[in-house]
Amino acid sequence: MKHSLLCSAIALSLFGCGGSSSDSQSAPTQPQNTAPSLSGVANNTVKALQSTTITLEMSDNESDALTFTIEDKPQWVTVDLTANTAALTLAPDFFDIGSHELALNVSDGELSQAYSLTVEVDDNPEQWRDDISLSRAELRGAWSNSANDFNIVFNGYDAGALIIDDTMKQFDYELNNSATAVNLAVDPALCGPYCKREKQAATLRAVAESDSQLRIHVEGLEQNYTFNMAKRSAPTIEDAYFTKAIDPRLTFLGQFTANAETRLEAKVSLPDRSFYYASLVGKLDGEHFTVNETEISFSRDFENASAPRWEEVTIGRNIDYIEPLYVDDNFVVYDALHSGEVLSSLNGYEVDDFIGLAPLLAGYASLSATYRLHKVAPPSLEFGQKYIGRLASVHDDLASETQFRGVVEVIFDSASELTFPLTVPHTEGSLELKFPYQIKTDHMLLGNPSNEYKVGFFQHKDDDIFVSPDTSYVYTTKRHMSLFMKAEEQPPLSVQSFAGLYEHLDWVNENDDIYYSVFHDNGTLGFNLRTDGPLDEVELSEETTHFWGVYDNRVVFIKYDNCPQATDFTTCFGIVQNAINNNEVTFIQSFAPLATEGESIIFNYSSYYGGWANSEFDSVSNTAVTSLRQLKKH
Repeated sequence: MKHSLLCSAIALSLFGCGGSSSDSQSAPTQPQNTAPSLSGVANNTVKALQSTTITLEMSDNESDALTFTIEDKPQWVTVDLTANTAALTLAPDFFDIGSHELALNVSDGELSQAYSLTVEVDDNPEQWRDDISLSRAELRGAWSNSANDFNIVFNGYDAGALIIDDTMKQFDYELNNSATAVNLAVDPALCGPYCKREKQAATLRAVAESDSQLRIHVEGLEQNYTFNMAKRSAPTIEDAYFTKAIDPRLTFLGQFTANAETRLEAKVSLPDRSFYYASLVGKLDGEHFTVNETEISFSRDFENASAPRWEEVTIGRNIDYIEPLYVDDNFVVYDALHSGEVLSSLNGYEVDDFIGLAPLLAGYASLSATYRLHKVAPPSLEFGQKYIGRLASVHDDLASETQFRGVVEVIFDSASELTFPLTVPHTEGSLELKFPYQIKTDHMLLGNPSNEYKVGFFQHKDDDIFVSPDTSYVYTTKRHMSLFMKAEEQPPLSVQSFAGLYEHLDWVNENDDIYYSVFHDNGTLGFNLRTDGPLDEVELSEETTHFWGVYDNRVVFIKYDNCPQATDFTTCFGIVQNAINNNEVTFIQSFAPLATEGESIIFNYSSYYGGWANSEFDSVSNTAVTSLRQLKKH
């Protein structure tokens, strides 16, 4: 009996474990859960200040309870859930314009499925407002769009700057009568406060506003612009170099330098044509740079219309404060609040008798829009190669009783010595001035240990390299800066090869006139003539003012009144040389080509004032001034 029960237990055990049997069957499987799905997902476009509703259907094979979510849902999207339907209402405004990716998710509690819905929010000009009033106080500062490729700066008075992509322009502005539009007078280039050139009229309006942004529309420029703009924070003061003009021949270097104690040193541009830069020291108090010694004095000649004659007037410029408004890698924009006063006697005449004096005395704020420069390491040098660059400013040569101002050529003879070739128009060859130098990490050290100075190298964006000798502490607050590049070997010059029409690319005035010179092949010259339109569209003057010829591979030219008896260049040149030898007053000029850059030719321009006593330096009686000039031959 016990034996048969054991066999039965074994048989049951085998059946329960899936053992074989002639009449056995498989057990049913557990159903598998599947992720829910969402239908109706399609990209949508909606205009600002309009709404639209998107209906999405949720489904699940197992009929589980479903949840629907949007990750980081924008405020302008609302969701209404009913049963398995999600109704999305899109109601964006002007500050939501752009492309938005909505991350959707539907879940049954165990499994989920993600979807992406693209919503394009378009502008809606029909809903723009025309009643938003603006104030100078609200506008004051810098505004930028989200891409940072459209920036506009207001100084809170009457001026500003436009930075579009990598181009900057200045403008004057005023509010219309209802303060709902800003009328801009945009200069085609950086011009300055006394610019009289024809400006481009444009209008800026705010068409929508929020707590921290304005949507603006600008008409009248090369194209119309519409952007959402946010006000930038006040710029951080740091070591920043800048200049008013990227000019190959000569420009001036400005600088902000701050230290941990908020002490700020600056070389900044002042808004008049005769006094460009001042060295100032003060403290940074919040957003403003307050100057310690506010009065800067300078002298310039004014035409006395009542006399009539030209008279020297000394002016005091009072700087109240300087406020940086915009600083980025390419540009620096700052404001200066200032006024002026006459410090010298007007000899019984009134301020209004002197043409151009009154504007220099008025109290106002002026905006300076400048190019930012970055200090770079000294470039690699080729020994024996001539370079273009103003590395020195003044040298007195006692042997020839000549003061040389503005040295624009240099030859690096070795790793420790260089040569400045000093030339004058009427003498063959050059006076060679030897100097020791050292290359440091971020500058060049030039001169003897007892009288050495730093030479810095600078670059705007990835453009040409400029050089600036830091000699400002010696004789001037101006820190000169010029192009630095290799000079090119020049073919022999002749009257026939050089004759032609030349445009002076670096001679501009407040009216934006064009200056040109005509070198006739008969040895006469119309020099530095002026026209108010492109050279190929206006009638050019046939006036001649000089004799000219080629001497020592330089183009030498002399004004007629220096040799009134002469009828040709050779005779005139001989008369001038005799006058120089006899220490008589005379004047002679020359051009020597150094290199080409694009369509322009860069020249060494030399002018020699013979027999002119120099009140600053009694040891010399002649003055040779050298600079770079940029001309284009038509």
